[in-house]
Amino acid sequence: MSVVSTGLLRRLNSVVAKNTLSSFVSMVWLNILSVLSITIYVKLLGAGSWGIVAACSSLQLLFNLIDLGFGQIVPRWIAREANDLELLRKYISVFHKIYAGLALSGFFALQAGAYALAYYWFNVPAEQSAQLELCIRLIAFQLLFQFANSLYVGIWQGLQLQVQANLRASLFGTLKHAAAMAALLWLAPSPVTYAAAFGIVALAELVTSAVATQRKGLMARSSGSAVAVRPFISEAAVLSIGIMVGLAVSQMDRIVLSRSVPVDSFGVYVVVANLALAFLSLQAPLTRAYFPVLVQDIKQNGHANPATIRRLILGSTVVCVLPALAMCIGADWVLRLWLQNEHFVQLGTAPLRLLLIAMCLNAIYSCLYQVILAQGFAHIIVKINLACLVIGIVTVAILHDITSLWVGGAIWVTTTFTQLVLGLSWYWMVTQGKSVKDRLLGTKNGKA
Repeated sequence: MSVVSTGLLRRLNSVVAKNTLSSFVSMVWLNILSVLSITIYVKLLGAGSWGIVAACSSLQLLFNLIDLGFGQIVPRWIAREANDLELLRKYISVFHKIYAGLALSGFFALQAGAYALAYYWFNVPAEQSAQLELCIRLIAFQLLFQFANSLYVGIWQGLQLQVQANLRASLFGTLKHAAAMAALLWLAPSPVTYAAAFGIVALAELVTSAVATQRKGLMARSSGSAVAVRPFISEAAVLSIGIMVGLAVSQMDRIVLSRSVPVDSFGVYVVVANLALAFLSLQAPLTRAYFPVLVQDIKQNGHANPATIRRLILGSTVVCVLPALAMCIGADWVLRLWLQNEHFVQLGTAPLRLLLIAMCLNAIYSCLYQVILAQGFAHIIVKINLACLVIGIVTVAILHDITSLWVGGAIWVTTTFTQLVLGLSWYWMVTQGKSVKDRLLGTKNGKA
């Protein structure tokens, strides 16, 4: 066997390579499944009922806001303490309590606001408001189960057990769509049926993840003194501000359009937005696989390995940026072939092209974001996201008289461009050997 072949085999056998490959296969499968399923859902439900489903799905924003910084910090803390089983169990016990409280808070908030959202926020015909309200209440259960399950996903990511986690994600992602299609075909083609089917499978996924984590011995009662969670809560609280602002920026398009355009047009936007985001999600396997490596690198050496960062950026360019640019060129042709619905093609082509450009910008910034997060520099994220929020608000103010769907894409382009410029500026300052904290946080120590 040649030296090259031996080296290649060694890389393929590494944990990072296995995690990246499994995550990529899982992500591609779930995205293909989602893209193909949308065509079936639109045909079974029609544009109006699909708009109701899209409106309900947009309420994921609430649970993202509740997640705040916890969902991104959990893998880092798990990765850092992966070699201390006793301490790991203590942290997982604390995380369970935090996530249970957050999940129930979001669930009850959504139930309490279902009527107001259905009758006063979404631009839906009066005769469909009652159906929308019921659908929102059912979707709340699905989001509750998915949010609780995200804790187990974070734990397995931090432990670099992503192969097993990806198998579960692929299995239950497939089951959700299979159950929804079967219910729509055999019971009733309505948004309520769709929401109920997804909720039942989401519950099954949560139970399976909990059992798998228990069997790993990670949920056993730990002995000794209680773990000090104040540093975790403190970091999460600071990062939460940045995440909240970042989510406000990333969801600004849906917030604006859900109020300003009819629900059937909003359904078109959700379709093309999901298609664009599918390209960005192709990057997720790389970031998931490399994030624990960055954390451990920083813990051992005090800084991220530049070679690791370069590989992450190169990989993101290959799997995300280049395919998105190719899709941008043939956006109208792809929509026509995919949906075979001229209404969707006419309304969706322009916003899709803008969104794909934004995904390219965001993919490069996401690599820098992983480094910032691994370093624990939550204040940097807050500052960048606040700047993007200002730019987003200015964009909305300038385009407020326009009710076209491309406004959503314009918001994405301006905010992601701002993110990338500021992220590159931060990284340039770091590589120049100057203190990040002195330059950006204005403190004396050069520590975040």
